[in-house]
Amino acid sequence: MNPENDPVVLRRNRIDHYNKIASRSGYGMWGVSVVTFFAGLSSSLTQVMHFVSGATLIIGSIILAPSIVVKYGIRAARREDAAAATTPHSTPTTGETST
Repeated sequence: MNPENDPVVLRRNRIDHYNKIASRSGYGMWGVSVVTFFAGLSSSLTQVMHFVSGATLIIGSIILAPSIVVKYGIRAARREDAAAATTPHSTPTTGETST
């Protein structure tokens, strides 16, 4: 089967696309958290800055944790597909015995 038409590969690519968006969002939230925290330290850390810093850190972590796991799963699946494509398939014949 052609890899471009394989429904598993197409679905994996679609999941990878959404996962990249989630990863960027999670790291972006962490960036907002860090910038807000240090901006508050340089001026006066108001209650709103404290809340924004904490909330974006938590939300970013919630988004990023599964995104990292999915990313490694997709990489492993692609490595496995590449390894399977390079190794020849052996087809056992019926009635063969190994001694």
